[in-house]
Amino acid sequence: MLEAHHKPRRIRNSLSREEIRDVSLLILKEEGLDGLSMRKIANRLGCSVASPYSYYESQIDLVQDLIRTGEDELLSMLKKASADVTTGSAFEQLAAIARSYFHFASNNRELHKVMFVTDYGGVHRKAFPQLPKSYRFFLETVRIGFDSGEIPYPKNEYPAIARMMWSWMYGVIVLDMTGMLRKRKGAGNPIEEGISYFQKLLSKQPNQ
Repeated sequence: MLEAHHKPRRIRNSLSREEIRDVSLLILKEEGLDGLSMRKIANRLGCSVASPYSYYESQIDLVQDLIRTGEDELLSMLKKASADVTTGSAFEQLAAIARSYFHFASNNRELHKVMFVTDYGGVHRKAFPQLPKSYRFFLETVRIGFDSGEIPYPKNEYPAIARMMWSWMYGVIVLDMTGMLRKRKGAGNPIEEGISYFQKLLSKQPNQ
């Protein structure tokens, strides 16, 4: 009878924070936050359960790092999408941002839940009391549209309009994630549809 050969357990110093983060993101994508544990991370990396604690004080500390990683990736995508718009139009930049945000959320559903749902799996957004970087970038893009006159509303109203537009984007994403987004027959993509309506509404003077 052949003896089973087990891979030798990795020693603690052979790990890196990036490896732990990458495996954590993979588990999060496959099983959601409830399936993420230090034990599962250790099993996938072939190390002791204690090894990940050399880099993260707790599982919450790890999840906070995943949120920061997700926010940095999303912000990078939004900046690139905005920079690729060559017309200088704030509306076109906002449209590119909306498309990119939807793309990120569609490809990172579980991570997006952790990043933006207020209370999920016991990890509360209070750990990140500041505005998400992605929202601050979106807010600044709206402000540019006000400053240029492309959005012809009083300048002190740009935070409220930014919140309204961001809420719409977030709402469409949540509806899509929960399977509640149903395309009307003959209607276009809901993101493109919403962008079109916002542009028509916000291009008009408030009293028109």
